[in-house]
Amino acid sequence: MWRLGAWLTCALAFAIHIGLEHFRFRNSAYRTALHVSASVSLGAVALAAASNIHALRTGTGNHRLLALALVIWPIIAGVPAFVVGLVAAAVLVRLRPNTGLSSPKI
Repeated sequence: MWRLGAWLTCALAFAIHIGLEHFRFRNSAYRTALHVSASVSLGAVALAAASNIHALRTGTGNHRLLALALVIWPIIAGVPAFVVGLVAAAVLVRLRPNTGLSSPKI
């Protein structure tokens, strides 16, 4: 149950971040996706750093692989987050009602 709750919390935070970038800051779809994927990548770096610190404190784990995780995890998490953020923001741009103002470009 905890893992499911964590996934749902992360998904909610991701959606709120996309909404904030789109509706409040009125960023383009590309800029929204860039900001959202940067925050996801930052979270992945923090998780990899925490796993490295835990391995050093407990004397367990493969230190080479954990050091490599500092580079790989942000890429593995950030690239899909960019794609999903770009698609979600592009859909929001298309759904925005025409108010006579120019809408941000994709």
